[in-house]
Amino acid sequence: MIPKISKIEAQKRKGRYNIYLDEKYEFPVSEDVLIKYQLFKGMEIDETLKTELINADTVSKLYARALNYLAHQLRTVAEVREKLSELTDDVNRIDEVVAKLGEQRLLNDQNYADSYVRTIVNEGQKGPGAIRRHLQTKKVANSMIEQAINQYFSTNDQVANGTKVAKQQLKRMKRESTRRSLDKTRQFLYQRGFDSEVIEIIMQAVAPVAIEKNDEAIIMPVAEKYWRKYRAQEPYQRRQKTKQALYRKGFQIDDIETALNQLAVES
Repeated sequence: MIPKISKIEAQKRKGRYNIYLDEKYEFPVSEDVLIKYQLFKGMEIDETLKTELINADTVSKLYARALNYLAHQLRTVAEVREKLSELTDDVNRIDEVVAKLGEQRLLNDQNYADSYVRTIVNEGQKGPGAIRRHLQTKKVANSMIEQAINQYFSTNDQVANGTKVAKQQLKRMKRESTRRSLDKTRQFLYQRGFDSEVIEIIMQAVAPVAIEKNDEAIIMPVAEKYWRKYRAQEPYQRRQKTKQALYRKGFQIDDIETALNQLAVES
């Protein structure tokens, strides 16, 4: 004999119901499933329908969790899958929810990539390399990443943003030599994800600004520090070690010689 629904009991959790078959509790369902399958007292539930109802309830719970997860910010398909895997290891049900969200345009990796690129462009602090690294960690397809970058992050935008970053970095290195500050700025741009071709364009734009710094004015305090450090050395060794230290700091030979000659006179 096919079991029949003997009771439909509301749970304390809103929108959730317990289903009893022949006076015995069998499984819970959501209100969505209750309505969709038009469940009622006395309705016959065979094993096939029972399995279908349980699967439908799993999908309903997963869908509700996904909606809540998506309510706070855009997510990628991989992120939603990972979140839903906390509730179930039923890949088929997860696939069903992901497909439903995609059909409703609530989940779309291309939209996520486009939105992220526009945000980075507006912030003006990172290059396309940083974008690629972030989106790849979110398991967005490379084709979608490149499409978003090509559409929303033109070379002109990259140069403009990179130039702003470079100028900010140069201001932080007022005590550095011209060569060293430019080298560090170039490396900083690379770390921020700007491509090598764009970096060279940026450096050509900011180098004249950096070169306006007077290395002659900033070299003496640095030279004096090393001159004192090597004071126990013989005069020739003292001069050579100080020269090498200043050269490693990025100062030009002419400026180094001028500073050393002045220190030798003052000694």
